[in-house]
Amino acid sequence: PIIPFNAINYIAGVTAISFRDYFWALFGILPGTILFVFLGASAGSLADSANSGDNITVTIVVVVVGIVFGVIAIAATSYYAKKELQKVAAKRGAELDASREETDAETGVGDDSLVEGGIEDVNAL
Repeated sequence: PIIPFNAINYIAGVTAISFRDYFWALFGILPGTILFVFLGASAGSLADSANSGDNITVTIVVVVVGIVFGVIAIAATSYYAKKELQKVAAKRGAELDASREETDAETGVGDDSLVEGGIEDVNAL
């Protein structure tokens, strides 16, 4: 990972991230963590099989298949996380637009009838 997990934990501890969001984010990093663990274990397995004289072809095939499935899991997690993030951003954008419209309606800013009335009053002079 680019940022070590300990640093992420400290950063999350001093920010306003809720425990619920942090808890669910931990599930989002599991595929990557599992892939790193698998790669480390596979590297050790490859080294052991090369030294012991076992059939290295089978070991390499198993490692490659594991890496492929790990990458697919990370890609799927990233895809669905991005999709969900876009939904949340769209929802917050709609809420922000609605609150702006309410504020504009309360203050009269952006009300076309006031502008038209003002223009008519100026033309009447």
